Amino acid sequence: MKGFIRGTIQHSLAWSFSAVFTVAMVFAMLLTAGKFPEQITRPMVRFWGRTMLKISGVKLELEGDCSALSRRAPRVFTFNHASTLDLFIVTALYTPGGTAVVKREILYIPFMGWSAYLAGLVLLDRRNRERAIASLEKAGQRIRDEDLSVFISPEGTRTSSRAPSKFKMGAFRMAEVSGADIVPMVIDGAAEVWSRDKIYCKGGTVKVRLLEPIPHADLVQRGARAVAEDLRSRYARDLGVEVPAAKPRDLETEAA
Repeated sequence: MKGFIRGTIQHSLAWSFSAVFTVAMVFAMLLTAGKFPEQITRPMVRFWGRTMLKISGVKLELEGDCSALSRRAPRVFTFNHASTLDLFIVTALYTPGGTAVVKREILYIPFMGWSAYLAGLVLLDRRNRERAIASLEKAGQRIRDEDLSVFISPEGTRTSSRAPSKFKMGAFRMAEVSGADIVPMVIDGAAEVWSRDKIYCKGGTVKVRLLEPIPHADLVQRGARAVAEDLRSRYARDLGVEVPAAKPRDLETEAA
């Protein structure tokens, strides 16, 4: 019963805030005639993410070299995906020129989906492989041309354990097209404070560790598949878990 009450309060606050936030974003865009979308949406998205974390009772602890989060440059930030909290965490850490890859289905979520559209997130239709690949290639071009930093989960969907599931190739495609470095970001503890089988977040501390970046030259020299396999192993080691050796089908060339 206590969990139900907590979940009801959290959801009520989250939906109410998201509704007001969406209206505010639309109003701000209308006032400026859409001339300054980035200057408006980036700070607002960060504010939304940080507020959602507060509603959830979650505190972030950053570890590693976090300078990449404060400097604008073409980058592909990868993160492990095990909780609904990950969306709040990623948006709370939005960099200058930041954006994220999200499933197109998010558009059907009231307020949250509309905000994602206004914020210019990269919408990925995973049901259509050709469209997904086209979206990722277009995102790669935007990264290069606009000095964007894109956040994406190589797993493509939430996992049910700490061990990272198979990596899809979307993140690595974007890095190849854009010439950007890959910055691995480990989210540690999100699933423990809000597991996928719970309707509420029990609150707590989540650690976010930035690992050593992977230079674009490595992608060129070693190939995206090899880099993806090594990166999955790095995530597993950092999280203190073991994963089976990646098989060819675990490194599908389908979009993330």
